[in-house]
Amino acid sequence: MKTTCAAVLPVISTRRSPASFIGRPHQPKPQFHRRNNMLTSHMAKEAAATPHMLRSQAARWQLEATQIRSLVDGRASTVLLGRGSSGNVCTFATYLFALQSGRQPIEFRPWLSTQTVPMADWSDAVAYAFSYSGQSTDIAASAEWLHARGALVVAVTQADAASDACLLKPAQQMIHLGCGQELAVPATKSVIAQLFVAAALAGYNITQAAEQSADCMLQIEVQAVPGQLATFLAGARTVTWLARGPSYGGALEAALKLQESVGIPAFGYSTAEYLHGPIAAASPADRVVLFTASDEPMETKQAVVAALLARGVPFLCLGCDQTLDAQIPLPFPAARWARTAVLAYIAQRTCATLAERYGINPDLHPSLRKITQTI
Repeated sequence: MKTTCAAVLPVISTRRSPASFIGRPHQPKPQFHRRNNMLTSHMAKEAAATPHMLRSQAARWQLEATQIRSLVDGRASTVLLGRGSSGNVCTFATYLFALQSGRQPIEFRPWLSTQTVPMADWSDAVAYAFSYSGQSTDIAASAEWLHARGALVVAVTQADAASDACLLKPAQQMIHLGCGQELAVPATKSVIAQLFVAAALAGYNITQAAEQSADCMLQIEVQAVPGQLATFLAGARTVTWLARGPSYGGALEAALKLQESVGIPAFGYSTAEYLHGPIAAASPADRVVLFTASDEPMETKQAVVAALLARGVPFLCLGCDQTLDAQIPLPFPAARWARTAVLAYIAQRTCATLAERYGINPDLHPSLRKITQTI
């Protein structure tokens, strides 16, 4: 598959092998298993099913999203609802809807639906509610709150239309993800399914991007990228993921995956935002992953790289083949927004790899459930 990047801009070259950034481990050294395709967790297997899912479902997502867009035409306001991984999808979607419409969507805070507030008119709004299970109680309550005030509610879920999933009760329209069952607590293929559905709902053509992204994911496995990245992250006190634009949602999702699968404190920031304070906490005990391409503004990234070098913080750049300072060059889909799915996929497979190396079962956690019900 041909990868696509714009002309290379001047950059600060920091090309080194991933191993050169490892530094001193701050956890017991794990036993490494190099065959990434031999991972046995549900999380690893479910993430690995993503390319097939994209190829089998993208055309249907496109068709159903186009039909829904025709129904919501004329409603100027877009509201996005989601928690956890679905909330990160909403952050991603804010960029896409804004780029297509010129209007910033609202990432709705479910807390508002628990308060006594004036009865406002939301009849100019369409609310897209994302929930893999359809059983997220606060998302369903928020959807009901918006529906009662005139919003048109669209559910994006794996729940069957005939089920009693609470999110379906206030929804006038729905898109079924069709991603199949997930047994692991960390969401994997369902997240990437939601990313593509969100893009289609925002008005993007997703069919070619889905095919290219699937090809990229398979090539990433051939290049053993998850194993390389897991080696870099091993022993980290904390991990920070940096990206810009729509991929900021992918950085948030990558951080969440590390937290819930491996238990490493992790953070996701816009590359620009990182300079506004968070970088002050970074030390040689930490790891930073930058996700970028050569068609993005380089000045902020260069400033971050210079600051990390000055502080002795181990970092690694993931970029396309034309990104000269990428320690791990990646195949990218042509559509910029679709790169977020590639970042999410890499993070999922990396976390599954790292969990196995540490002897951790990423599928289960005593404090987490697959369906989280909050009020």
